Amino acid sequence: MFRLLLTLVLGCSVASALLPDQVVVVYNADSLRSEQCARAYCNKRAVPYANCLGLTGLKGETISRQVFNEKIRFALLVQAEQRDWNLPTAPGKGLKPVRAMVLMPDLPLRIKEDAEPGKKPTNQTQNCASVDSELMLLGANYMLMGPLMNPYFNKSGKLEHTKPQVLAVTRIDGPDDASIRRMIQYPAEVERRGGLWGWAVVDQGGPYKEGDKWFTDIARKAREHGMPLFHEESQKLLPPAFPLMQDTAVYFGWYTQHPQGPFSTKHHAGFSFAPGAVAMHLHSFSGTSVKSPNTWVGAFLQRGAVVTSGNVFEPLLAGTLRLDIFYDRLLKGYTVAEAGLMATPWLSWQGTILGDPLYRPFEAMSRNAGPADNVFVQWRQMMAATGGNRAGMTQVVQQRMGHAAFPQLQEMLAWHYAELKDYPAAIEAFGQVGRRAQDERNRVRAELLQANLAFVNKDERYGRLLMQRLLEKTTMSPFRPAVQQTAELHMPELRPAPKPQQPKK
Repeated sequence: MFRLLLTLVLGCSVASALLPDQVVVVYNADSLRSEQCARAYCNKRAVPYANCLGLTGLKGETISRQVFNEKIRFALLVQAEQRDWNLPTAPGKGLKPVRAMVLMPDLPLRIKEDAEPGKKPTNQTQNCASVDSELMLLGANYMLMGPLMNPYFNKSGKLEHTKPQVLAVTRIDGPDDASIRRMIQYPAEVERRGGLWGWAVVDQGGPYKEGDKWFTDIARKAREHGMPLFHEESQKLLPPAFPLMQDTAVYFGWYTQHPQGPFSTKHHAGFSFAPGAVAMHLHSFSGTSVKSPNTWVGAFLQRGAVVTSGNVFEPLLAGTLRLDIFYDRLLKGYTVAEAGLMATPWLSWQGTILGDPLYRPFEAMSRNAGPADNVFVQWRQMMAATGGNRAGMTQVVQQRMGHAAFPQLQEMLAWHYAELKDYPAAIEAFGQVGRRAQDERNRVRAELLQANLAFVNKDERYGRLLMQRLLEKTTMSPFRPAVQQTAELHMPELRPAPKPQQPKK
């Protein structure tokens, strides 16, 4: 039984945005880059410079509990008192309310285990944790043994309406300077242009039924909100070099330790997310480093996402960020900081959320607004007008046959057919997309999905024909690994023969 902090009391408010003057910006004073990023973020988001705070004597991503207490926790508490900040975990001790904190590049990420010699900690007694998760309780008194239940978990409403209050903490950092610049610049720009619009990609099929339900719910929410949905439900992850759409705005997947498919360092085939994208992969060690592109967190940021999350040590499934709740709160117009806090089940634990805490990617969508000339806004309007009815959607898409956006709408319609289990219609639609495609990425993706659906529809003869044609056309293509792996999945004779085992000496 994990400990509750105190009795939960919620107000009855609707979503309201976190304010810039409620955010504290913490940077590494020994890193010029960290300080420059702090200033750049404040300029971009109108956060007062008085809310910036530098820490010294910190190196590396992993630190001891002693270093955390001395160099981070105590230093922040002293500064909070000197600056008259009212921390949510220590209310009444200051006049200036603070609701969130964002950590700038080059600050430590993980606090290593501090166990007594000869004693092996259990999940209920271990004290290793992410720096971010411990800072959510800055100013509170609690035992450093296992996780604490988060009183905000799965709730809604203003941050100040819940008691006991918790500090919302996010981080801006990444494997390279370009990733960090995107995290600072893109969120405000995306909001100004009318919000985040694009494909929702859900790569389902993990090892646990409970977790898989979360992804089913994410796919359902995407459909209900009119986002075109690429829904992969098999036990296989997307293959290497898969030609994923460059306007992918949302990705949720699981379950492997290292980045694969279009997110891998070796076989990404030039993939990049849509500006402002949200991307998360559920795995126990998805965020052991934010500096390395060999973690899911690093890979997503390097491929252009600006919001992601990860675990620095084993969190257990019940202790991971609830991706379905996080996505739901973003869709309702909450900020990244608010959505992250509401989707975090346990505190003093292993999670980290990377992104601008003030970012509201779907605020325009929550108001049923958006740029009228945006093809994804148009798709959403079509879905609303027809209720997603197959005949109705077919008619409204075909009416736009002469428009420049028709190939995109046709692919959205193809996936809509697939979601409705109308595989013959989906196969025909993907074929039309492939014939009209203007670039190799879109053509190969459409033809690959067409062939794959033929096998799903148990039309092996047609599937083999389509796959053989695609194999012949992609001999020198950067997407060849995806075509080859998919072909081998359906056509066992193409799989390489196993290497003979060497006799034991």
